[in-house]
Amino acid sequence: MPNLLLEIGVEEIPAGYIGPALRQMEELFTGQIEENRLSFKGLHVTGTPRRLILSITGLPEIQENIIKEIKGPSSKFALDEEGLPTKAAIGFAHSQGIDANDLKVKDTGRGEYCFAIKEIAGKRVFDLLPDMLSTMIKSITFPKSMRWKTGRFSFARPIRTILALFDNDIIQLELNGIKAGRKTDGHQFLSDKILDVETADYGAYKELLRNNYVIIEIDERRKTIRDSINTILSRHGSQLDDEGLLNEVVNLVEFPCAVKCSFEKEYLEIPPEVVITSMKEHQRYFPVTDQDNNLLPEFIVILDRKCDGNELPRRGNERVLKARLADAKFFWNEDRKVSLQDRVESLGNLVFHENIGSYLERGERIGKLAHFISTSLSYPPSKLRFVERASLLCKADLLTEMVGEFPKLQGIMGREYALEKGEDAEVAKSIAEHYLPRYAKDLLPETETGIVLSLADKFDVIAGCFSTGLVPTGSLDPYALRRQTQGIIRILEEKELNIKLSDIIESSLSSLKEKITGRDTVAVHQQIMDFFKDRLRHNYLERGFRYDIIDSVLKSGYDNISDFSFRLKIVTKISQSPIWHSLVTVVERTYNIGKSCTSHGNIDENLLKEEEEKVLWNIYEREKDKMREYIKPRKYEELSLLYNEVFAEPIHNFFENVYVNVDDEALKGNRLLLMKKINELYVSHIANLALIVEHE
Repeated sequence: MPNLLLEIGVEEIPAGYIGPALRQMEELFTGQIEENRLSFKGLHVTGTPRRLILSITGLPEIQENIIKEIKGPSSKFALDEEGLPTKAAIGFAHSQGIDANDLKVKDTGRGEYCFAIKEIAGKRVFDLLPDMLSTMIKSITFPKSMRWKTGRFSFARPIRTILALFDNDIIQLELNGIKAGRKTDGHQFLSDKILDVETADYGAYKELLRNNYVIIEIDERRKTIRDSINTILSRHGSQLDDEGLLNEVVNLVEFPCAVKCSFEKEYLEIPPEVVITSMKEHQRYFPVTDQDNNLLPEFIVILDRKCDGNELPRRGNERVLKARLADAKFFWNEDRKVSLQDRVESLGNLVFHENIGSYLERGERIGKLAHFISTSLSYPPSKLRFVERASLLCKADLLTEMVGEFPKLQGIMGREYALEKGEDAEVAKSIAEHYLPRYAKDLLPETETGIVLSLADKFDVIAGCFSTGLVPTGSLDPYALRRQTQGIIRILEEKELNIKLSDIIESSLSSLKEKITGRDTVAVHQQIMDFFKDRLRHNYLERGFRYDIIDSVLKSGYDNISDFSFRLKIVTKISQSPIWHSLVTVVERTYNIGKSCTSHGNIDENLLKEEEEKVLWNIYEREKDKMREYIKPRKYEELSLLYNEVFAEPIHNFFENVYVNVDDEALKGNRLLLMKKINELYVSHIANLALIVEHE
């Protein structure tokens, strides 16, 4: 069966565009395969900065034939009394290119109709491919695209060549004036050859390019780079630990070579984060550290050329980094001339958002909210002083030259400048920590001051944005509120902080009252609570928890996120135990009938007529206080076991022998209230298991 090989030869594509583009190529061409009724054995995509590649094996030569049934007029109008075609049938048959006598009558369920039965022969796949490939290429999207020549076609970078083969034949594809052929080129510096690719054999194509200094497989380049870097680092007892940078660099080169370079030791006097950021952000260099993670005056550059011992590339990269580090050292020395304290007032000139205020106002709100959270967590006065000081200084480094040059160093430079001026170590560390976590798997703040400062900062952004209508929609989230919420959830869960979400939101909104006049703060409060509920559900679904268990625990409350997380894990554990079916049944049956109860009063014992309801009431009265004692120490597993043990059998007996919906409203209401009380004993504190979908 034939193979397909496509190479889109381009000017250098940004590294971050390549992975998404290849995934789109795979999805788009698979869609074309399905749409055209084709099959294949294997599909592979890969690429370099200068080529995007698609290889398909085992395509058919001919598209499958299909039988198509086209509905025509009703047989009442298409056939006369003798069953012969009328003008309506003849006209329909003619439009379909068949004889009217070949029409078939079928019962559609809404009457009998005439159908034209046509066998449509499959086309040659070779003839289908130009349109399939053209559609795929035109459908690839990039964060930014450009146009060249004339016309409306755009791509990440100008397309220079198209190699498109179906076995040995060139596919008749033309795109933006470029005709497909069988030619490609080798490495732009190491090979001056124009290469003829004779066949769509991927292995032969890959070897041809390798012989001309192009490694087309991303994983192979990644392994080459990783092994080369680790060979250098192993001499210092360390190894590569930055997969993010590696994944970027792998798509910057076609023939990687790792070269060790060095810089002057004097630059080690600068905080190591500054040196490392100077290397990575602008130049994509890899820092060299020892076994204790101490930065050494060396770095590794990945060249797109052979490792032939040429000193020019090494010296050139050393000169480039020296200039970067000289700038960083200058910023470091200049910034230290003005303390963070002296910069605070100028934050009033730095606007966060016109409707939310300046960074000076944000800092004041963060201070108030951090104090509220700290007192809620019973921090001692000595810790409150740290919180107050850190809140004052936490945004001041935004005005430094260093952060202006390297925005990712915000917080980190604040910590370094605070330590330089003799601030308490926890205050300084918390300035850096209040941005944590910055992404899903980032570190959490360690100090108590850093924890409350991080929470206050994130809650203030969320409250401010929701108050002014800056709510995330679809993929648009310019203030990263989903990430901020994720950070809050992680901190509250992993640090086991028992504090109410609603209280913090209320405190956040109260600090913004002058900014949000005219807005319904109650509605905004609920909107933020709903946003947290949605993010909690999304978070735990991604972590593999069952959606119905998540929903059942959410239904019983999520105001205390730490407690919500703990209950979710306990209920998930119980779902794997022998009592699960029985426990769900008890909660489900009592909830389904008790939810119609509108009374909140006490049970009238004089209305307990049946033995089964008397037994249930006695059990409830005997066990309720014991069960409630399990709540505060969060002994939810023990409570679940006890609840099932004492109620499973009597609840079954009650429903077997007692009719609840009697005509006597007083008797009916009393029985409904009994079910409601028994249900709330579990549902109010742990989970509403009536939402469980499958529990057999």
